[in-house]
This record gives sequence, structure tokens and C-alpha cells, in this order.
Amino acid sequence: MKYLIFFLAICFHLPVYGQIAEEIITESTITGAEPQGSLSNSGSFITPVNGVTDGDLMKERMVLDYVPIQERDVFWSKFIWGVIDVREKINQPFVSPSAPFFGLLVEGIQSGEIVAYMGDSDDFSSPIAVEDVNKLLYKIDTAFVTNPATLELEAVITKNDTDYGTIRKFRTKEIWYFDKLHSRMRVRILGISPIQDKVDENGAYNFELPMFWIYWPQARQFFASKKVYLPGNDATILSWDDYMEMRYFNYYIIKESNVRDYRLSDFPSMTGDDREAKIKRLMQSKKIKEDIFNYENDMWSY
Repeated sequence: MKYLIFFLAICFHLPVYGQIAEEIITESTITGAEPQGSLSNSGSFITPVNGVTDGDLMKERMVLDYVPIQERDVFWSKFIWGVIDVREKINQPFVSPSAPFFGLLVEGIQSGEIVAYMGDSDDFSSPIAVEDVNKLLYKIDTAFVTNPATLELEAVITKNDTDYGTIRKFRTKEIWYFDKLHSRMRVRILGISPIQDKVDENGAYNFELPMFWIYWPQARQFFASKKVYLPGNDATILSWDDYMEMRYFNYYIIKESNVRDYRLSDFPSMTGDDREAKIKRLMQSKKIKEDIFNYENDMWSY
């Protein structure tokens, strides 16, 4: 074909040009398209959009209901308490500066979409008012300063809000159970509690305090429309409900249901804060996970 074109060009004395670059089509070259954030033909300002679209898909996300289960279909279950440490790399979405998980918890509680329960009990039997939750989020300090006009000491009250970045751990309560109707092991998150580190006057670590509990099945509707910011793809529409139900996070176990209601740190062989005791608790945490995994596999042994 190219030889025919060259031959015709010679015969009819047509100019021969090199290859012409194709026109690059952009949004601004499309007929009728107007650049974002500029004045339209009518002179009105276009509302800026932080992205390509308004992101309505995330706002319209709905909660996928749990699989219906009857009591007679559950013949084995175990309660598990764990800790999500946000300092682990895989748990970095919990401390995203644009939308930290703790900030979303506070937003849901203050808006009335999430009910908070007492932090000293994980049976979700004692709800607390929004005002009481707000008292946990800040502390009031009184300082005496000298009035330059009267030279007298006056009390000045300051309000110190809790820094969301200081919440480094979240405690979880979940139940693992074997569903004999569908012949598979399932897990359901029951509650989540933010953990606040308490320090003394010198700034030394004193103890950790569960601030409050939320009942996760009730809070799912709120978190279904809240986006999780994952590295690698900003266009993902993964919600916090998806993130938690798909178990993209990592945690270590601090307690399993037992006769004495002991935590791992309460057992004599694993008590203490020394390095050996911590390693024993970590190994026992992994062993509990393996036992749950092996329990399901053993159900299929012949």
C-alpha cells in the first residue's frame, strides 16, 4: 500500500509528507466539555470536584446482611479478644490523616448513628450518653496566670482535646463458630474499643484504658459509607465495613474464653512484663489461631 501511495505521488507530483502525529484527545478537546473549576459560558463558577467524579458510589453503599444462622446449627463456638496495633504496617489505614478510624468512631457517636457502651465491660449492657463520651475526649486544666492590669493571680481554664494520633490500639471482641448447616467456620466481630495510654505526671506509661465499646453489627451501617484509604489505588471504593468483614487487618490475641476468665497475661507461666513472658504470650496467641484453623480442617478428616 505504501508503495502505491509513493508511486501516485510521483506521477501526479503530490507532496509526500512524513507521518503526522495523531491529535491527543483530552477532556478539554471534547465538544461541549468544560474544564473543572473554571467559568462556564454563562459566567457561573463550576463547583470544584476533588477527583474525576463526585464519588457517589461510596455514599450509596449498603450493608450486606450476615448469613442467617439458627442456634441449633452452631455446635462449637469460642469468644476471642484481640488487639489491633496501628503501628503495624498492614494496619496503617487506621491512622490515615484524612480519615482516622478513631475520628470516624467519634463522628458516628456524636451524630447518634453509633451507640457507645461502657469501656469497663464488653457485654454491651451499659450504654453511655454522648456527653459522657465527650468528657473522655478532652480534659480540662486550670492554670493561674498574673493579670497585667491588677497584678493578681487569676484562674484560666484550658480545654485539651485528645489527639487522634495517640490512639495506637483497638481492642476487638469476636466470636468464632462452626456452622454445621453450611459446614464451615465463621467469625463475627462483636465489638471494638479504642485503647488510650494513661501516663503519670512525669509522662511515664501507667496503664491502658478502654475508652468505650461499640457494638459492631449496629455500627456497620455507618461505616459502610466510609472509605478506607489503601495504598496503591485511590479509586478503590472499599468501605470500612468491607475492610473489617474481609479481615484485611492484623491483630494478636490477648484472651480466649476459658473457665477462669483469664487473659493470657493472667496465667502464671505468662505473667509479667519481661521479654520472656511477652514471647510466651505471643506464641500462645499464634497457637490459638492455629487451633481454630485446625479445628475446621479436622472436621473434614476421614
